[in-house]
Amino acid sequence: MRKALLVALAIVMCGFYAVAQDYPKAELFGGFSLAHLDTENVQSILPAGTNVKEWYPGWEFAGQYNFTKLLGVKADISGNYGQPVSFPGVTGFPSGRAYTFLFGPVVSFRGDRITPFVHAGFGGSHISSDASTVKAAAVPAISDTAFAFALGGGVDWKLTHHFSWRLGQFDYVYTKHDGCAIFAAAEGVAIPAGCESKFPDHQNNFHFSTGIVIH
Repeated sequence: MRKALLVALAIVMCGFYAVAQDYPKAELFGGFSLAHLDTENVQSILPAGTNVKEWYPGWEFAGQYNFTKLLGVKADISGNYGQPVSFPGVTGFPSGRAYTFLFGPVVSFRGDRITPFVHAGFGGSHISSDASTVKAAAVPAISDTAFAFALGGGVDWKLTHHFSWRLGQFDYVYTKHDGCAIFAAAEGVAIPAGCESKFPDHQNNFHFSTGIVIH
């Protein structure tokens, strides 16, 4: 009888241990992203009627390693694309790209089906645009890389043992692009008068993504 009780206790303890370890050691995310880029004061140096794009669609991929059920670390890369400025009836304005590369901690609150999480990331932001072919607004290509920081979170909904749907991830993304320095580095582009007062040396951006998580 005593041996039977010990065996039963061992089985129960093993069951508790298995439950305690019931979390994925690695996760991969891939999906759609939408970035709202800070364009403060850009309109002030452009001709009246020029449209300044603020929302940029794109993609996002992330890899996550979990040390415990609660704590993990994540590497994240995203790319967003669009035409920064446009003018009704005029073609030839350049297309632009914005990439972020981030790495940092993630805290997950795992339930049976729903897993909310919060995270932070540190890394870099790279922006670039092609040269303009508009004769009246000839602008060379630009490229700049700067520090980036992100803070946010989201919610995953478990579909199967190996797949979840990221219902939504929302992030505040701080970037350190110096607008005046970008103007100064672009050959043939005049630095706007009072540039430092018009263009802050950082940007407050926002980012949304959704997609599939593989466990």
